[in-house]
Amino acid sequence: MSLSRFTEKIARIPRSILLGMILAVCLFYRVYFFGYLHPNLVLYNSDSVSYFAPVDLLRGAVDLYRTPLYPLVIEFFEFLSKENLVSHLILFQQVVSFLAIIPFFYVSLKIIRNIFLSAAATLFYGLWHPIIIQNVYLNPECLCFVGSVLLLFILVSYLEKPRKWTAGLLGVFPFFLIMLKPTYLITLVVVLIFFAFRFAMIVRERKILQWGFAGLLLCAAGVLGYCEMNQRHNGQFVLSNIALNNAIAHISISWAYEYGKDDELMAVIDRTKHINYYAAPFTVNNHFIDNYKICEKRFPKNLPPTEDMIFCSSMPDTINYPPERIKRFVRNSQCTAVYAKYMLKRLLDIVVAAYGELFLLLFFQSLILAGVLIKYREIAWAQGFCILFVLGQFFSIWLAGLDDMDRHLIPSYPFFIQIAGAFGAAWPALLKKDGLKNLVV
Repeated sequence: MSLSRFTEKIARIPRSILLGMILAVCLFYRVYFFGYLHPNLVLYNSDSVSYFAPVDLLRGAVDLYRTPLYPLVIEFFEFLSKENLVSHLILFQQVVSFLAIIPFFYVSLKIIRNIFLSAAATLFYGLWHPIIIQNVYLNPECLCFVGSVLLLFILVSYLEKPRKWTAGLLGVFPFFLIMLKPTYLITLVVVLIFFAFRFAMIVRERKILQWGFAGLLLCAAGVLGYCEMNQRHNGQFVLSNIALNNAIAHISISWAYEYGKDDELMAVIDRTKHINYYAAPFTVNNHFIDNYKICEKRFPKNLPPTEDMIFCSSMPDTINYPPERIKRFVRNSQCTAVYAKYMLKRLLDIVVAAYGELFLLLFFQSLILAGVLIKYREIAWAQGFCILFVLGQFFSIWLAGLDDMDRHLIPSYPFFIQIAGAFGAAWPALLKKDGLKNLVV
């Protein structure tokens, strides 16, 4: 059977039945993988420990390093059953991850606009190991996949039929994503750009988009309010101070710390930088280790410590330098040619060496969207949103930690799959008259 005939047969299957088939395949594989190949699999690391931070939003008690949504999820299941916390949490992650396949299929139909490739993209999302393995990790990445899919679902729902409530929800929803993981902060900018362009170019939507801008203002107010809670409880007006550790790591590796104009902190890095990427950051910012040891007391005792957990636990209890002194030292180090050269090299390493193929995909798909704009005067709003979001996430990982860059890019995975599917659908559309115009949503 030729591919075209096979595709035609797929297209004749009712959407609900096709989705049911996809769900059945994904469920069978996940039960086989987690139930038989890797029963009782639980993955975690030192970052997992830090999500066991005590959080009480009603009393204004927040953690300086982790935004509160995942710690609150942990506290909820701990309240239900402390003994079965891990199993219940993983079951919850497995269930929401599986259910997210449904909106992902709907989104794929609207963005890719090719039933065969939409089904293939959904199967890929439901079966791809880097996605499903996060279901058994004690970290928020599994929920990040779900959150990104829901963001796309809200976006597509708005584009299909612009309404006040979907515009408002699209503006507010980034707040919940940011409370899940600070890397979603870039979503505020992406949604603002989307609203601004729709407002400028589509006059009939301007009254509707006012609700979107209002939702976005509410989201921004919520983020600033959370920063104020951090100021009151922890003495620092930040969303998450984890970025400080990353900044210290960067100035340490780049040798820019030698221009920090603080002999004592320079000596600390000289003494510790050879041990580990984060030995210098955790020694300079020893408050993080103090915080880590508080979280460690709540971490399930039946889970043996990993190598990085042992490293964090063995960090010496040294002086806690004033935050402003550390930040001044970091700023002095960053405002140097040495640091600029290092960050430029890091950017090139990310764009060329680490993720060159993905940037090529973004580039070629952007060319296709530009061609559609020039020829048909049509904007592919959803695909443009996806590309802008991914670029924003790349900007985030450029500033983020030194290793595990793939994990920092996790929120973008659903967007990448949509871009790849749309790119695949564009090639046969090129052979048809006005075929590319049908890809616009």
